Amino acid sequence: MVKVRPDAPLEILGPLGCGVQTGAGGVLNSLQVEAGSSIAIFGAGSVGLSAVMGAVVAGCTTIIAVDIKPGRLSLALELGATHTINSADDDPVKAIKDITGGGVDYAVETSALPAVFRQAVDSLTIMGVCGLIGGASPGVEVSFDMSHLLFGRTIRGIIQGDSVPDLFIPRLIDLHLQGRFPFDRLIKFYTLDEINQACTASEEGVVVKPVLRLTA
Repeated sequence: MVKVRPDAPLEILGPLGCGVQTGAGGVLNSLQVEAGSSIAIFGAGSVGLSAVMGAVVAGCTTIIAVDIKPGRLSLALELGATHTINSADDDPVKAIKDITGGGVDYAVETSALPAVFRQAVDSLTIMGVCGLIGGASPGVEVSFDMSHLLFGRTIRGIIQGDSVPDLFIPRLIDLHLQGRFPFDRLIKFYTLDEINQACTASEEGVVVKPVLRLTA
């Protein structure tokens, strides 16, 4: 239970409890990215797009979204990403190094795919930090180039964006009502009898956050 301000739009607040606070919190709380820094976000689902919006709030000047779905990459640009990379067409590590001149200060991995996690770490500049948010099944392993990590690079696990919900969710609501955190752009409403369509749209990546409206 989280107490929110009286004018908060209740019907859109559900997604704040998981993916949205995780992505935004990963950037703002866990990594504490600095204004003017660069960040690459691997995966443009609800967590990744929330990380994009968090990076905008933090003042990152280079925000790169990586995904294989063109629609989600377009939405990432609308939400504040400065660059997008379709990893089905291009090598994201090379593209990120070309964009930044050597690598990003921060990377966020949301897909839970070992190959993508490796790309996120490989895209870091010296002293860069990669936050792992994607939740893989127990036993999934990944390997890294030891010499790459040797130059001050860090990997950090992130759970729920290190958020204290009683504090962080009201902060996100304030940002939303100020027009600085438009997470409502992730949401599409469905009635309860449309639940199967909502599930299909989510699985196919057509909709980022389907929200069911319960009707009498």
